[in-house]
Amino acid sequence: MDECKAFKKEYDKCFNIWFRDKFLKGSNDDSVCSELLKSYTGCVKEAMKEKDIVIDDFRRYHPNISPDYEPPKNK
Repeated sequence: MDECKAFKKEYDKCFNIWFRDKFLKGSNDDSVCSELLKSYTGCVKEAMKEKDIVIDDFRRYHPNISPDYEPPKNK
């Protein structure tokens, strides 16, 4: 979704730095990128809503995703 590319780019940058500098060195505190992730996922959810994309439709066409899967809840 083009309207979310900037959010994704910023989150990916943060995640990659966190992964390299923190996670691989033993820290699993991923809160440093949490606000960027919230912005990105919020944008995706809004874009899906505007385009009438329903997650149940997605699951119907992608049966390899467990019907019990629930996305992580925001903290």
